Amino acid sequence: FHLNDKEMNFESQEINRFMSHRFDFDNQHKNTFDDWVGAFEKAVAKRAVDGCFTGLSSGYDSGALTNELVKQGVKFKVWIIDKNENKEIINRRLGKIKEYKRVELTGEELAKEKERLGGKITNDKYTIRYNGQETPMHILDDPASSALGIMCQDAKKEGREVYLSTQGGDEILSDYSLLPSQSELKGHYPKNLKEWYNFRHGCQFSYLMKEERIPRAYGIETRYPFLDIDLVQEFLWLSSELKNLCYKAPLHYYLTENLVPFEVGVKRGFAPI
Repeated sequence: FHLNDKEMNFESQEINRFMSHRFDFDNQHKNTFDDWVGAFEKAVAKRAVDGCFTGLSSGYDSGALTNELVKQGVKFKVWIIDKNENKEIINRRLGKIKEYKRVELTGEELAKEKERLGGKITNDKYTIRYNGQETPMHILDDPASSALGIMCQDAKKEGREVYLSTQGGDEILSDYSLLPSQSELKGHYPKNLKEWYNFRHGCQFSYLMKEERIPRAYGIETRYPFLDIDLVQEFLWLSSELKNLCYKAPLHYYLTENLVPFEVGVKRGFAPI
């Protein structure tokens, strides 16, 4: 895929490094998850600081990220919007997390935040494809954008300035296989692997606009453990058999090994109200 100037011009140097990096797609040779797990631990360690924050759902990505923060002794806080989540899973995860806030959002609150953000960010169009057709949705049409803005406002009031995003987990580790209308690979990584649309475009590019611009509007830096270049490369080097073993196979392995509660093969998606 060709990257245009816009896609190479995020303010975040971390995103620009990911966007411009030449990954090796040709050598799927590793037959254990050990190196991926090691790279994940390092990716979190490089970005985590005391006082950082993130969101917590019942999904794979946030479960792994928060567990690793706990393991590394980082002082952090999570925000939870659990309207569409498995509350039992979240409650079990919270047993290890010291600081958290549950948020109940109304349609009116989301609408007010959308209006506020309209004066703060450039509301560019998403490039996500559904069944091959590009969506007409813009950043602020996504209710997750308003929810992120509200979380960042709260966090900034507490003096928190670093947000750890789970962006990249869906795009790289599954290509949205559980949402086939927006997936190219449909859950199957071929032996002849090539870069797929959501790897740097589509969902990746669209949600990165959201994850960078909205926290920045409130004076917060976003960091991206799942887009760590070494971590992404370790996933690409996994054998196709390991990649295809199950949904988000390396995360499944990590969560299982670390006794993190999760729903096998489930993606619930964001639903704030």
